[in-house]
Amino acid sequence: MHPLFPRLSLAAVLAFSLACNPKSAAAIQAEEAAKAAEAKVALLEQQLAEAKSGKATGADAETVQHVTKSQVKALERQVADARKRAAVKQQEAVTLAQAPVAKEAPKPVVVEVPTGTKLEISLARELTTEKDQAGDPWEGTLASDVVQEGKLVWSAGSPARGVVTQSAAAGRLSNGQGALGIRLTEIAGLGIDADTHVVVATARGERNAKYIGGGAALGALIGILSDKKNKNDHALGGAAIGAAAGTAAAAGTADTIIRIPSGKPVSFSLTAPERVTLRK
Repeated sequence: MHPLFPRLSLAAVLAFSLACNPKSAAAIQAEEAAKAAEAKVALLEQQLAEAKSGKATGADAETVQHVTKSQVKALERQVADARKRAAVKQQEAVTLAQAPVAKEAPKPVVVEVPTGTKLEISLARELTTEKDQAGDPWEGTLASDVVQEGKLVWSAGSPARGVVTQSAAAGRLSNGQGALGIRLTEIAGLGIDADTHVVVATARGERNAKYIGGGAALGALIGILSDKKNKNDHALGGAAIGAAAGTAAAAGTADTIIRIPSGKPVSFSLTAPERVTLRK
């Protein structure tokens, strides 16, 4: 936050700045980006509050409690990261609002990347239930370019970040299962809404990877992991769930440690559209 305005809201700071300076196209876009970042913080805070207020109920209350506790840790990390990004966006908006408007300044190019856009991520290292816990951050890079409307939005090699949402070794849960879940939360410094990649496993060596989309991830994980018969056919609150092709390991390779290797890119999808200002 700007040192001259430690207690003022974004709207108040921008109103003060714009009273003395006309709005440039870049300043307007920065203001919109700052508001969008603040909205994401508010949404994550709401999800965190809902997760904290949940009660472990049902036939498999132990699993529900474990999943909920893990989700709380993951959301706490996401909220902290989102607040940092929002602070940066707010400072950028204030700086641009105070800057003199250049007569020939080009208008920023903004592209909306739609829901469902695939993002292939190469992990910086292998993630495992042995070393990584819910709430831990992870890093990687974009494995392939993302192009929208004929324009390069994010180039291969762009930094990616995420959070571990679940980590329980195979056989750890009361129904004999375990899970390692990761969510993609940031591309090239932009906070995004993407789905969760979760590998469900048993101590017998069975592995089943799925993608869980949107804010219903908590209910979906509870539905999957509290299923003693592992049918995965619960009512999942509208979450988008689909098997991850080519990621299931054959039974008979029992290993209680669940791993997501770094060698093969992990595919995620946007669960909400993202407005991206292209850099020139």
